[in-house]
Parts: sequence; C-alpha cells; structure tokens
Amino acid sequence: MSSVPRFVRHVGIAAPFLRPDVELEVIAPFVGVPHVHGHGSHPPAPESHLHPRQPDTRDRPIAGLHAFEGIRYLPDGRENPEFILNQEPYRDASILIAGENFGIGSTQAFAVMRLRACGVRTVIAPSFGPVFFEDCFVYGLLPVTLARETLDPLIQAVAANPSAPTTVDLQEQVIERAGIRTIAFTMNPRLRSNLLLGVDDLDAIVKHQKDAERFQNENRKRRPWMYETETGSDRP
Repeated sequence: MSSVPRFVRHVGIAAPFLRPDVELEVIAPFVGVPHVHGHGSHPPAPESHLHPRQPDTRDRPIAGLHAFEGIRYLPDGRENPEFILNQEPYRDASILIAGENFGIGSTQAFAVMRLRACGVRTVIAPSFGPVFFEDCFVYGLLPVTLARETLDPLIQAVAANPSAPTTVDLQEQVIERAGIRTIAFTMNPRLRSNLLLGVDDLDAIVKHQKDAERFQNENRKRRPWMYETETGSDRP
C-alpha cells in the first residue's frame, strides 16, 4: 500500500496568491538554471525559510527551500519582501488561494512536493493545470476548484483579517471562515474518496481486486454449481 497523506479536514492560515497562469516551473524551478527574473540559481536559502511542521512531507528540506525560488528570493539570495509567503502571517500559510490556471505545464510532481514541503495542504483556485491537479492526489494535497466570484468573499475576508483561520472540510465539502457564508465545493467522488482514505488509484484497484476475489471464493462455496464449467464438469 502507498502512503498518501489523508485529507479530511484542515484548519490553517490562507494566503492569497492570485497571479494567473502560474507555471509548474515557477512553483518548482530547476535548481541551477535561469529562473523567472532571468538570473541563475540563488545562493542557498537559510533553513529558517522552511516551515518546520508537516512530518509526513516528502523530500525535505530542499524541496521547501526551493519552492517558488525565482520569485521568493532576490538575486542575492535574500527574501523578496513582495512575495506573499515571505510576509506575516502568510509565512505560516497552509492554504493557498491561487489564480486561474494554477500549475500549468508538464513538469513532473516536484511542484506538488515542494508545496507540501512548505506546509501547504490545499490550493483553492478557479482552475488548475491538469498534470498538477492529478499529482495533488498522489501527495495528499487537496485542489479545490471554485469560480473567482465564489472565491471573492473569502479573498476579502483574508485581506481584512489575515491571521484568522480558514477551514477546508473535504468530508463535508465546505470551506468555512468567520464572517462569511459557508462555501460549498464539489469533487470527483473517486478522487475525494482516495484523499479521505489516504490511498491512490493503484491502492483502490488492489483493494477492489482483493474484495472481488474474496466474494468469488465465498460465492463458490455457497453456489458451487455456478462454477462447475470452470472445473471441467460434464454437467449439461
């Protein structure tokens, strides 16, 4: 069985990063190659930039240190004060409110891994790149798709009180925050079930296969005549 982190209900600080069309290479740039600003790889970032929580996060600490590297740091390696996750209290954000087409491109799962290493558990956006969206369910990150007009009350509430917690409940499929109406969202039932149980598609297939074999064995004992043709019986 795989070890996909379960997602049932999460409470945390939400950060608005509303830039549209964020590419996977922006989230997880290749270390040692030019990045968004046009300069090369940055000097190593201090470990204090990495969120210390999330013990089930994979690929730490390097993954967390290099998330959004091209816009998170200045050419000399210092934090870019204009980047949202370098600002208080968003430094501790575990919920990212993103813009349209978040995670577009075809890079492998490093983008999701680095977000998880930064402590992010869920990304809420009007739309996602398909590769990023699928990778989320492999690493236990919940992608919630909501229209921008539906997100606006949440964005305004975050701006008014950045330190207030936001709740994302996958079991009930709702987003809750004091001062605004509960926001409902929907999700593919199979993908939702996988995250709630902490499994991936392969785990689910194996589980169903074992359940099918168990049913067949029990059914063979109860109604053996249904399987006689399989054993070479001459029964007409």
